[in-house]
Amino acid sequence: MDGNENPFEELPEGLVDEMLASSILISQDLFEKFKEVREKKDAIRKRLEEEGLLKDYSELDNSRTYPTSAGIDGSYTMERMLSMDFACVAAVAVEGLTPPGPEKRNWPKPRYFTHIETVAHNENTSQALRGISAGLELHLVVNAPHDVVLLDGSMRTPLIFLNNAAEKLHDIPDRLRSVFLNGKEVKNEDHVNFPGFRDIIMDYYEILKSERTDKIYAAIPKYTTKNDLSYRLGLPEFEDRGLLNFVLRGGEYVGPYSSEEDSSPHLSLKYLPRDYDITSALENKLEQITKDLLPSVSTIYFRPAAFSPVFRIEVAQSVSNNKSRLKTLLEAILIQSTSLSIMEPYPLYLADRMVKHLSTAIPAIRKASFQRVSESWSGDISEVYMGMHGYRTESG
Repeated sequence: MDGNENPFEELPEGLVDEMLASSILISQDLFEKFKEVREKKDAIRKRLEEEGLLKDYSELDNSRTYPTSAGIDGSYTMERMLSMDFACVAAVAVEGLTPPGPEKRNWPKPRYFTHIETVAHNENTSQALRGISAGLELHLVVNAPHDVVLLDGSMRTPLIFLNNAAEKLHDIPDRLRSVFLNGKEVKNEDHVNFPGFRDIIMDYYEILKSERTDKIYAAIPKYTTKNDLSYRLGLPEFEDRGLLNFVLRGGEYVGPYSSEEDSSPHLSLKYLPRDYDITSALENKLEQITKDLLPSVSTIYFRPAAFSPVFRIEVAQSVSNNKSRLKTLLEAILIQSTSLSIMEPYPLYLADRMVKHLSTAIPAIRKASFQRVSESWSGDISEVYMGMHGYRTESG
């Protein structure tokens, strides 16, 4: 689209005027909501201080440790052809801004996992891809040699995706089922293979336990619907992060506290094949994850600077209860939040940008595959064209 084109010219007559007229009502509604928060701002801050939740990062420790960090994100893409589907899943780990000092970069380039194959039409394929993606992210988190490793999404997200994939195991393509359960061997410079289900659970346990004092794992969701604090403060129409963006000053944080959840997390092993080796160690770790570790995850809201949004941070209690480790975590996020235009910690932003471009590669792969098939096809080439015609792309 060039500068001379009208973006509304294809819309029905009268629709544009109606939409523009509605913006007046929307702006009035937003103005009133924002005004209410502004008027209650001082009272909210006082309430948070009285409950011991409002704190300043500078009070933790004035020393600087300059922790290294990395961000991990994953995605999946499906392109549905008339004959079959392209299914692709990937996870990317990116090192953050290198802190000042003599220390060299841990990773000269990003680390990643990717898997692509053709599968029969199946509405449950996306569930399998989400589960595989979650597993790849967890494996990269554990293998990142950094002081602070940031996971995109909440701490509960991997369990939800893994459970959804497990429930559909009986009805997904065989090769995807095998990748989910057993992983696969890959050739890369780090010699890190695709994790199988058992490895994923062990990785998840390590992240939620966070026993290693030299390593901190934290989950930072971009979008949340949690309103525990907002409800207590009398503004339930806001979610917590949105409300605190009006309240917190640069360098301030709220928490840590245990977030209230409406439902207990679960992942049932009954969906796994009967011949899959379910060890007592696997059952024990999964029980600890669902009954003890996930319900006890601590929540922190931190605003690194006045130009930065408030971040929701989820960590294990072994991190939040230790002031030294908590200070290291917040310092790492502060170091990685230096840009006015990037609304999340730098390594998470880069990982997201990289992995979300996965969908743009699928049409090129389909085109290259079409050319290769056509070179050897002895029949009518239109048969290949129709069979490989893509009509819908899904991603997440």
